[in-house]
Amino acid sequence: MPAFARPNAMISPAQCRSARSLLGWSVAKLAAAALVRVSAIDDFEAERGAPVAAIALKIRRAFEPVGVLFLSGDDVRLPARALLEVGGDSTRIQLRQARRSGN
Repeated sequence: MPAFARPNAMISPAQCRSARSLLGWSVAKLAAAALVRVSAIDDFEAERGAPVAAIALKIRRAFEPVGVLFLSGDDVRLPARALLEVGGDSTRIQLRQARRSGN
């Protein structure tokens, strides 16, 4: 089982790229969700210069409400029972409820 990163720990550029790919988000969509410039996302993901902690935190906070889990190392995941719905301008994560039989 993967170890979880500390809450609010700075994410890596690789995690950012992976999370965007997992959700099917463009750089522009992430920039809008994180309330940062597209160039800030591009610079962060391309590792141009030292990472800016404030930008990385905004990026992380944009991903977490839609269910992205940041793990130790450069790993990212969605919850194990997550159902990902992507459409239009939104992405929504729903956890599947276990069905009970014999009720």
